[in-house]
Amino acid sequence: MPQQDLRLDKLRQLYDLYDTFMAKTDLVCHKGCATCCTCNVTITSLELDYIKATLGSGTAESPRERVEKRLAGKRFQPKTTINGFARLCMEGSEIPEEENDPAWGECPLLLNNTCTIYPARPFGCRSLVSQEDCSRSGVATLSPLVLTVNNLFMQYIEQMDCNGISGNLSDMILTGSSPSLSTGIVTISNQAVPVLMVPPEHREQVGPLLQDMAGICNG
Repeated sequence: MPQQDLRLDKLRQLYDLYDTFMAKTDLVCHKGCATCCTCNVTITSLELDYIKATLGSGTAESPRERVEKRLAGKRFQPKTTINGFARLCMEGSEIPEEENDPAWGECPLLLNNTCTIYPARPFGCRSLVSQEDCSRSGVATLSPLVLTVNNLFMQYIEQMDCNGISGNLSDMILTGSSPSLSTGIVTISNQAVPVLMVPPEHREQVGPLLQDMAGICNG
């Protein structure tokens, strides 16, 4: 199997592992619930390749076409990745301030409150879940353990793409577009895992999951 195909298969296995873990969590999310689906999701270049490979040419309108028509003006553009954040924390360095406001608009890949790339959606979207109706409360609710697990999956996904880049979903989809569309695009370099962000109280609980994740990524 070509190296790129192998990496995409490992990413799919990580997604499946996450779905299996989350199946044990009582969530209120359902089709048509798009409160969390803003224009602020970030993805890695590996996840972008997964979207392209999974969707192929079978969609009526490609993600690039949808983004070109609905590109948000202001959107979250990260200054560091999850592994970059872990490295800064480990070094005791200053964490850059980042602005993120859901009021900037909905995801350009939504259609009638439904994701148009759902089977291929990146991890940032898969982890946007809640145990309470966030359309009523205004915020998503998750246990500290699930938040730890989300961070670990993001770290491993970035590790598999440590020579790639990350950025806002729209920016990543438009990378390499015509100069007129490339204005304002921001991407950042991925990094290898410096340390896994597992608080002491979660180490025993996530131990078996970490073994499964490492088996996928190192297999």
